[in-house]
Amino acid sequence: MNLEQQLLDLLLSSPNSKKIKNMAEELEQESKFTLSKDIEKLKGIWELRWSSSKAPFLNYSPFVDNLQILDPLNLDGLNLLKPKGINAIIGTGIVAKLRSLNQKKIGVSFTHAGIIGPYLGIRKINALTKIKKEQKGWLEITFLSKDLRICRGDKGTLFILRRIEGNTLFERFQEFIESL
Repeated sequence: MNLEQQLLDLLLSSPNSKKIKNMAEELEQESKFTLSKDIEKLKGIWELRWSSSKAPFLNYSPFVDNLQILDPLNLDGLNLLKPKGINAIIGTGIVAKLRSLNQKKIGVSFTHAGIIGPYLGIRKINALTKIKKEQKGWLEITFLSKDLRICRGDKGTLFILRRIEGNTLFERFQEFIESL
């Protein structure tokens, strides 16, 4: 079994293992990622499985889906904390516009934040607020495959995410972005 598969298995079976960081750093050393050739591979739904951050909302929880939904060709992104198992854009979210900074880094400008609610009848409850004071950051993609993404944030945080299937959820994300 290769290192990537070992890391994916460990993330699923023992998400707090001390081995995860070293395995991720080893994969980062092997990476050949560049935005110009791999940007399409970023598209999709990514589940945060491990982070070096101490902030609870930047770590894995078995009760909450901590998702990052990316549509890099349309320069859209959404960080979404939602109840586990619900296939809807519902929960706490922060919307972002994306831009390429160089061959490894993606600039992020956060545009809206708040509660994204369920439908009541035909109306969706949203308590999203447009962010008035510009909030920017960046992510450096340090490893990318079809199933695994490793990146580092502008504050030095190491993130490890796995791709999850969810065509319906991705379509709902696109509809949600269009409604803003």
